Amino acid sequence: MLRFVVFLVAAASLAQSVSAQKQICITVDDLPTVSRVYQTAGGRDTLTQRLLSHLTHHRVPAIGFVIGNLLLTESRVDSGQIRLLNRWLDAGMELGNHTFAHKDYNNVSAPVYQQDVLGGETLLKPLLQQRGQSLRYFRHPFLHRGNTPGKCDSLSQFLSSRGYQEAPVSVDNGDYLFSAAYDRALLQHNATLAASVGNQYVSYMLDCIHYYEAQADSLFSRPIPHILLMHANTINSVYLGELLTRLAADGYSFIPLEQALQDPAYRSTDKYVGKAGISWLHRWALTQGKKGSFFKGEPEVPEVINTLATGR
Repeated sequence: MLRFVVFLVAAASLAQSVSAQKQICITVDDLPTVSRVYQTAGGRDTLTQRLLSHLTHHRVPAIGFVIGNLLLTESRVDSGQIRLLNRWLDAGMELGNHTFAHKDYNNVSAPVYQQDVLGGETLLKPLLQQRGQSLRYFRHPFLHRGNTPGKCDSLSQFLSSRGYQEAPVSVDNGDYLFSAAYDRALLQHNATLAASVGNQYVSYMLDCIHYYEAQADSLFSRPIPHILLMHANTINSVYLGELLTRLAADGYSFIPLEQALQDPAYRSTDKYVGKAGISWLHRWALTQGKKGSFFKGEPEVPEVINTLATGR
């Protein structure tokens, strides 16, 4: 009997230990906002307030990645857009560079892309300096790091020279497709369809997280802190709270990017060169020689969502 009790205690301790190791960093791309529904100044303010309300309610130390040209209206600085960034900072969130024009590195030269990176600093860097903060992180548009070895190396060296840490993604997903579908449902005034898209979205995102959990376990034989990619879009302004609630119930704690990157997994060798923007877990797996069977099971965006998103 005593042995059985000891076994139960040990099993419970192990379960608590594994649960405590479940950590995730929430990263939000395309700030200030990207939405077909909320396109007025008031609408963008509403979207931002809702996103930040979800994050602060769950005490999430998120980071948002800013597209520089979204801070302009007719080539002039838009004080309303700057105000949205200040809302993020006031809420205790960090901001990073997502370039000026969100150019695809696959389609432009290294010098042109570097200028896009610098353009992303123009308004963002002084905004952070006013608060005694520095611009530390860079997120690649489309997760493209270079489609030739030379472009990969050139960008890595350039970002390092500017004092950036690259912000990897372990949990990739198609949230932007769900949001496009959600926007279209709202614009059609179809609340039932919008709710269906939203419910499918939460389930899909959880499936993606669980898939990449398993990928990390296979690659490293242990859990790692995950870095989730999301966007400052309509669907997250509504359903992010539910997703965060589900993650917390699943044993996740929410951590800042700086803490996530301290895990040795994020220092793994990445020799992936290609056109696809893929999870860093898959980059590391390909570098280690993993084959097709390793990658099986990645959740796909349902065709009905793709169809609604694209309007086909």
